[in-house]
Order: sequence, then C-alpha cells, then structure tokens
Amino acid sequence: MRPVHTRAAAAALATLLLLSACGSMPEPSATASPSLASQTPRPTVTAGEPGGSVDPTPAPSATPAPSDAPAGATYTVQAGDNLYRIALRFGTTVAQLQAWNVDRYPKLADPGTLQAGWVLVVSEDPDATPAPTPRPTTEPTPTPPPATADCRAGNRVRAGATETFDRIRTGGKAMAITLDMGGRLDPALDILAYLIKHRVCTTIFATGAMAQTATGQQILAVVRRHPELFEVGNHTMYHCDLVRGGGGSPTTAPCATGGPPTADFVRRELTSAEAIIRRYAGQNPQPYWRPPYGSVNAAVAQAAASVGYTKTLLWSIDTIDWKPISDGGPTAQQIASRVMAGARDGWIVLDHLGGYETLEALKIMVPGLRRSGFTLTSVSDLLN
Repeated sequence: MRPVHTRAAAAALATLLLLSACGSMPEPSATASPSLASQTPRPTVTAGEPGGSVDPTPAPSATPAPSDAPAGATYTVQAGDNLYRIALRFGTTVAQLQAWNVDRYPKLADPGTLQAGWVLVVSEDPDATPAPTPRPTTEPTPTPPPATADCRAGNRVRAGATETFDRIRTGGKAMAITLDMGGRLDPALDILAYLIKHRVCTTIFATGAMAQTATGQQILAVVRRHPELFEVGNHTMYHCDLVRGGGGSPTTAPCATGGPPTADFVRRELTSAEAIIRRYAGQNPQPYWRPPYGSVNAAVAQAAASVGYTKTLLWSIDTIDWKPISDGGPTAQQIASRVMAGARDGWIVLDHLGGYETLEALKIMVPGLRRSGFTLTSVSDLLN
C-alpha cells in the first residue's frame, strides 16, 4: 500500500498539468462560423431567358445577373412597323435584321410576324441612329377624290367569251399599271399609300398563299377600304407554272406535278385563291386572272374559263422590278424611262408589290405619264 502523501502529490501534479493546458488554448473568434446555407452555392437566373437558366457558380454579391441584351444599337418595334421600313431607317437589309434577331425571336423567320414591343438589334454600332426622315409607318389620310375623277376601278366586265390580253387597244389614251402580289411584300404598304395619295387606279393580282400572310392581309385590308382605286385579280394559289409544272412561291412543293398540270389542278389553283382573296379584299376577282410567269396555253385558258376566269391578263411591258440592282436588276430611273419611252395607248404595265425599286419608279412614272396625257387606270376601266 502506497503512503497517503504519495497519492496527494500525484493529484496535485495532475491538477497543475490540466491548468497549464487550459491556459495555452486560443480564445474563440468573435466571428461566427458560416452556416451551411451560406456555404452552399446559390443558383443565379439569367435575365431575359424564358424560365431562366441555372448557373452553379456562387453569386459574388446580391446584385442581379446582367441581362443578355445583345450588343449594338437596338430599336423597339412600334405598331405599324415592318422590317423593310426598319431596315431603310437604319441603313441595313431585311435579311440582316433577321440574322441578328431570329435567335431571340424565332418567329421572325417570317417577316410578316413582326410584333410591336420586340426589341431588335438594328446595327452593330451602339451609337447608330435612324435616318433623319423615316418612312411613313401608317397609311396617310386619303385625299378626297377630285370633282371629276380621271380613273375608275371595280367596274368589271362580264365573263363573256374567253379572251387573252397583252394590251387593251380600245382603252383610249390610258394605261393600266398592274401590280402582282405573289412573293416579296416588304414595300407594298408604302406603294399603296403612294397610289392613294396620287389617286392612281390599279389592278392587283394576288396569290392565295401571299394573301393569307399577315402582310398580305394588311394589303388587302387597304384594298377593301379603297374600292374606288383598287380592284383585284386572281394570280392562283401557289404561283405554279400551269403549262409545264414546277415553279411556285413561297414554296415549290405544291407545284411538283411531275409534268403538265391537269385541268383539275388549274381549277383548284384558281378557286382556292379566290376564296382567300374574297375573304380579305371583299371583292370577287372574277373574271380577271394572270397566269404565273405568263405561262398559258389553250388548255389552261379553257380550264380557267370553266371556273369563271375568262379574261387572261398578260402585259405589254415587264419592268423586271422583281430583280434587285445587286443581281443586275434595273434602277428606278431605268424602269421609269423604259415605260415612259415606249408608252402606248392601252398598255398593261407589269410591276410587283414586292419590287425593289418600284416605289421610286412610280414617283417618276406617274407624273411623267400624266404629263404626256395618259390616264393611269384599272384593267376594268380599259375594258369598258
């Protein structure tokens, strides 16, 4: 058995060692340890994307993530705008506007789906500004008709016998500036605004496919409001070559007949388009029609006549306004000079609502032809 004093000494030594260890421990920090929530990365939502996207990187601060707004100058679409006029204001093209913006607005692949409120990239230069004199975005208030109107539209002839015209010689010193509506439509509303302002009666040959687009419906709404100036003819449903097959606008698929189209095919092309044109223009296009590409023969004319289209309207002069200058097409001055230099009584002039230089050419042709004594009127007025 150990002595009592030995056990007491051992206890004293243990107490001394414990006090020494406690004195050497660091004091606790005044800063609390981060919580589990604060150590977990916080997801951030990228602004401007439907539903957002999750970024696993911890947010550096409480500031929201920047918007994914595109670089360059932007423009907010207004009611009445179209891509053609926006392109003109910012010195670019419709195709370039689509390329810059179609990822953000996939519907923009069809220019007719443009919507007010969309924010479009219009230039790579962030300081770009629009042209000082923008094109009109709304139809101007129509000028009241003169006391003695010099043209008429809508006074259609009866179906009668089957006839084909490339000139209407009985029309006197008058000409018909006709407008096809079968493809590109960007400047169409500006063209109609000009014709309204200057009281030019016109026959418009519309395809069903383009008539049912958003822009086509706007065009025919203008026609409906101005029956004293505008009348419509049928340009078929899909702009197919009715003699050889093929062709087509805006798609070629319906025209792939594998050879000459049948009489039933010709009739369907006309009746399908007629239903759409009647709906939006408020007019029956019979008995006027224009075969796409001017492609017509006796069998096609007979099939057309069997559904009410007895008057086949070709043209005296094709302005080739559908071809851009960059591809060798004519300038506005070349179009106007060619028409005015060769003008004859009863001429039928072929222009297009989607013509690249058509509007500027009309600004030269209309006053020039009138100074030469020509009345600019509709097909109906020439035939009556």
